Amino acid sequence: MKLFISLAIWSACPSRWLDDPDALRAVLEGAVRAGPFTLLQLVVQRFQPQGVTACAVVAESHLALHSWPEEGRLFLDIASCSTRESTQRSVAAVTEMLPSGRLEILDERVIETGG
Repeated sequence: MKLFISLAIWSACPSRWLDDPDALRAVLEGAVRAGPFTLLQLVVQRFQPQGVTACAVVAESHLALHSWPEEGRLFLDIASCSTRESTQRSVAAVTEMLPSGRLEILDERVIETGG
């Protein structure tokens, strides 16, 4: 079995947008649909004084977004037992939904498991 991991960081994103739980929920839902992954549960938490974390538990594992409005950064973490293409489609969907910003770091890994 293979586990597909994608870690992505966008920079120069709008601070106000990064601090909006509804905006990040919409982005995460779009990433789940793009996979396409099977959504089991989605949780969004806004922090004080700023920042949002949005996590989607999917049948294939998880997707998580974390924002740092004070730095203009958005972080995406995907782990999936689906396919590499699924994780790539989700990363592309996040990029397309950003009002502005640039993909700064993308690390994709395939981990062979014993199962």
